[in-house]
Amino acid sequence: MDTQIIRVQQSAGFRRLRFGPELEPGYRGLRAAAIRDRARLVSAAALLIFGIFVLLDLATLPPDLARVTVTIRLSVTCPVIALVWWLSYGQWPNDRVFEHLYTLAYLAGGLSVVAIIAAARLRDFPLPYEGMLLMLMFGYFAMGLPFFGATFASVLIIASYLVTELATGRTPGVVMANHFFVLTANSIGMMGAWLSEYRHRAHFLDQQLLDQLHQASAEESERKSHLITVASHDLRQPLNVIGLTLQNLSGDGLTTDQLNLVQRLQRTVSHFQRLLGNVLDISRINEGMIRPENDVFELEPLLKQLVELTEDHAAVQGFHVFVADCTAGTRVVADPQLLSRVLQNLIVNAVDHSGGDQVRLSTRRMGMMVRIRVHDNGTGLNESLQGTVFQPFVRGGGKGRNISAGLGLGLAIVKELTGMMNGDCGARSRPGTGTTFWIDVVSADTPATTNATTLPTKSNPSVGPD
Repeated sequence: MDTQIIRVQQSAGFRRLRFGPELEPGYRGLRAAAIRDRARLVSAAALLIFGIFVLLDLATLPPDLARVTVTIRLSVTCPVIALVWWLSYGQWPNDRVFEHLYTLAYLAGGLSVVAIIAAARLRDFPLPYEGMLLMLMFGYFAMGLPFFGATFASVLIIASYLVTELATGRTPGVVMANHFFVLTANSIGMMGAWLSEYRHRAHFLDQQLLDQLHQASAEESERKSHLITVASHDLRQPLNVIGLTLQNLSGDGLTTDQLNLVQRLQRTVSHFQRLLGNVLDISRINEGMIRPENDVFELEPLLKQLVELTEDHAAVQGFHVFVADCTAGTRVVADPQLLSRVLQNLIVNAVDHSGGDQVRLSTRRMGMMVRIRVHDNGTGLNESLQGTVFQPFVRGGGKGRNISAGLGLGLAIVKELTGMMNGDCGARSRPGTGTTFWIDVVSADTPATTNATTLPTKSNPSVGPD
């Protein structure tokens, strides 16, 4: 089904309570299924009500009239209701046929009330017509019949009642007075049934449109995920080849100018790999392709590994990266690959943009969390950036050596990935004193995390350095 069809139907309206041929069968099928579910409760309530009427008949009516009314209720009305209740739980008939049987049950119940009124009139007993009003209201509102079905059955019931009143010798004036109140109740019921079905149809259109948009969104998300996966491989592969080629060219035998050119190309390729990695990572995050796989592990080996991973890039920029303070045995609950990616982003960000010459890593226990700090001795962040630096596409204007400005995604990725691991992040800086970026991760040495660590969240492969 096309969303355009639904929108055209919404614009055209449906005052006649009928959709176009593309939508009407689906709506009727859904309505019939809903009526089957509704019939179970309604039938049980109707059996209870007519059972109470049987007792009232026996207690208040003359014995000869009570025998007739009780016979009608027990031999006609209650068996029909019981049959509907029984069929509502079975597989047969189908929903559409059941809807028609449900309407016929209402008609049978109404005609049985007319028969009871006729029996009372023949015995000259002043039985009121309120039973007719109750039956009409029950059919229109409690049973939830479709507008046209309820109206057709109600007209037959009212016509039968009018014929019965005239045939049993009631005066035209009395008949017209009673008939006026019955028609008034029927008009109210018709209006209520029309409004109810109109709202139900409007809700159906809204739900169908929502389902179509959700399906289109899911398909679009799947296409994006496929594109990201393909791009991740197809774009990185040639860059890796170029990087390996440049690494082989940087051996002996090159003049100083040639070596400088090769190193410049290496930095450019590495920079482009990081930009591409950030774009792909933020896309994966937005598409829900990255989820943490939390585990318990020691922090110190991971920090030392990060120093080794980033030392070549840092050396090119004249930086020294080192671990200044990390208590041995400090354990955290996090995804080690995501945490490594987060810290690597912070280290590379400091090397490329701080304008200093060293990056210091340190940790500190803070209650139930462990704070990991990445401090540089650069020029510091501008005060206007400290509140927005973790937002996407916010750039601070890099001060590094021979490094082009980034896209402003690295710190946004840090914030997203840290939040996935139930952590937090932030930055402190004063101009001229460097900048400290910090992330908080859950400590594994607290009772509150003991149970959580036994049930790590399964995930797709985490992002890692390119």
